[in-house]
Amino acid sequence: MVMVWGLKSLLFLFVSLFLTGLVRLWWARKYTYDLSIKDPAVLRKGDMVLTGKQSIRDSWYIQVGNVLTRKLKHRFWTHAALYAGEGKLWEAQPEGVREANIAFYLENGYYVRAFRHRYIQEVKVLDDLVTWCASKQRDGYDVRGAIFYACSTLVPLGFNFIFDTSWLAKLANVQDKYFCSELIVEAFEENGYPISPFDAWRVKPSDFISNPVLAEVSPS
Repeated sequence: MVMVWGLKSLLFLFVSLFLTGLVRLWWARKYTYDLSIKDPAVLRKGDMVLTGKQSIRDSWYIQVGNVLTRKLKHRFWTHAALYAGEGKLWEAQPEGVREANIAFYLENGYYVRAFRHRYIQEVKVLDDLVTWCASKQRDGYDVRGAIFYACSTLVPLGFNFIFDTSWLAKLANVQDKYFCSELIVEAFEENGYPISPFDAWRVKPSDFISNPVLAEVSPS
């Protein structure tokens, strides 16, 4: 009986937080972003590129997570990719890990911003980051990790200890499958420059904004 009551209470909190997120997202629709990158020449290999659209309907479920955990003005950033140089990106999409052109985002109404590791200067390390991502080409999309992340965002902070158990971490950490920001976190981790104290599946694109080891790339 106590367990049933507890599950009902958790479900109520889950739904309440989700509805709060929808209200906050609706309120955040007024925000715009005026510093979007227009010229890929400002980027260098190894930069983390964030993209997103003005519409609150675009990847709305990620935007809900953003407005619940960050300032409303950061709602846009729903995707992350690693810049490979010469206009190319490595990214994880539902089709799997793939190479893409940054021109797609620059020419199709996306906001674009980028972040650069403050302490990596060696060209070899930057090359290794790109090589690692390229080695994951055609690896699958980590749907399970993305779902677990969404749940951890919508569960009240007081109950987030549920996601800190070792068995759940193993369940969420699917070998050779990645969602967008997970791919980037793993790339830096595997090359000796960890950028997050959390498991990669718990990092979303907007988390790069306040990361102390990253500096924003000027759009001009």
